Amino acid sequence: MVESILKELKQYWGQFTSTDIAKAFNAELEKFEKWLREVGVKLFSIRAREAAERGNPVARDYPEQYVKGLVRRGQAKILVNMFAAYLVHNGLTTQYWLIRNKYVAGGESIATWLRLLRKI
Repeated sequence: MVESILKELKQYWGQFTSTDIAKAFNAELEKFEKWLREVGVKLFSIRAREAAERGNPVARDYPEQYVKGLVRRGQAKILVNMFAAYLVHNGLTTQYWLIRNKYVAGGESIATWLRLLRKI
């Protein structure tokens, strides 16, 4: 599961690195990439498990396909929101600052990833 999810995310890495947030925190990109391998996949697993508990049959029976679908629908935006959560979680910035400076559109997605991080 890990490799296929990382492969899916890699397809959108180029789009992600050209975003304003990636440019602003360029020094963190290498650490974030490592973090995705170590922590990001766990977050996707928790997210699939929660969806299965809420009754999503795809998440229950095919968690890997569910996660791949999330990535395909979110594309680079999912990386932006995970990166924002990574930055906030590591104390490099605040959610409010990211929204105020228009690095992210809103806080709901960041809050979702931060909530999942607390479950690890």
